[in-house]
Amino acid sequence: MTALEVAAEAYDRGDYAQAIENWEQAAENGDGEAEYQIGLMHANGTGVGQDFEKAHDYFMASAKKGHTESEYSLGVIYSVGLGVERDAAEGAYWYTKAADKGNSLAMCNLAGLYESGDGVTRDYLKAFELYSKAAELGHVVAVFNLGVMCENGVGLTQDYANAAKFYETAAQAGLAAAQYNLGVLLTEGKGVEQDVEKARYWFTRAIEQGNELAQKNMELLAQEAAEEQ
Repeated sequence: MTALEVAAEAYDRGDYAQAIENWEQAAENGDGEAEYQIGLMHANGTGVGQDFEKAHDYFMASAKKGHTESEYSLGVIYSVGLGVERDAAEGAYWYTKAADKGNSLAMCNLAGLYESGDGVTRDYLKAFELYSKAAELGHVVAVFNLGVMCENGVGLTQDYANAAKFYETAAQAGLAAAQYNLGVLLTEGKGVEQDVEKARYWFTRAIEQGNELAQKNMELLAQEAAEEQ
């Protein structure tokens, strides 16, 4: 087996010392995947002390070889400021590299930067485009964010019907925030036919995941029902 294969097997059985030893062996030979894996271990504190500066260095070495996940990881490190001074523009640079290679996580995070104008010139249409691409690749948070943009009319015409569709897709996938937002639209009859029973259903699903706003809305619905009796 190759050093990468030995490292992966060691990692899977929880032998992190063996894993990092073999990944370091491969990294010494310039293997970008090994550099990425070591970076992850340092970033997560798996088998080693958490050290974002070391993680940054390994990700950078790997990213310079064109490793997509390392490019995304650098985007996170710079946009958040983990082990380096926060630099949203540098984060956007690395997210763009990964997004251009089809990384949905990078697309979604980059869209967020365009939506807020953090590190890049604010561009709602670009944000919507990137969220849409990420959503097509199955990124549930991107689907939810499309719903938020439609509901609030951020950079485009307010569209409750499309917001409800996006929320329902994300809600079906189990995202609590989408379940809550869909419940609100159903309660108010915005973009969908008013349906309090369906609203209760989605609020309940969100409550099961600890969503406090959904709990408050359920209490309000119960109060309204009691007052009507």
